[in-house]
Amino acid sequence: MSDKKARFFHHIEDLPVVMLTEKSKSHMVAGQNALISFIENPPGCIFPLHSHQAEQILIILEGEEDHICGEEKFLMKAGDICVHPPNMVHGGETKTGFKGIDIFCPPREDWMEKLKQALKERGEG
Repeated sequence: MSDKKARFFHHIEDLPVVMLTEKSKSHMVAGQNALISFIENPPGCIFPLHSHQAEQILIILEGEEDHICGEEKFLMKAGDICVHPPNMVHGGETKTGFKGIDIFCPPREDWMEKLKQALKERGEG
């Protein structure tokens, strides 16, 4: 195998770190039609209520989060999934911290800008 950097293969820890809020961070990778965010929120992290045009699917892998999606409030734990329709107000707070995967279709434009900046800072942009 070649030492040349692969175009289609990635390892999560090698992806650029993008700060989403002051405390929330993510390793991100994007395709043409989707953005995947490997999100990590430390204990006590609040992700403010917000909305965006992209549909978002959140999968909790570790920990838990008190989550709001529209008018629904629920506790998400490892193995739980929330499907956020486009333009739906959502956010959450974690007491334990959590790791999860966010899938955005189409890619969130503001997150794409953050990803492009992180890649540029690594000399890849």
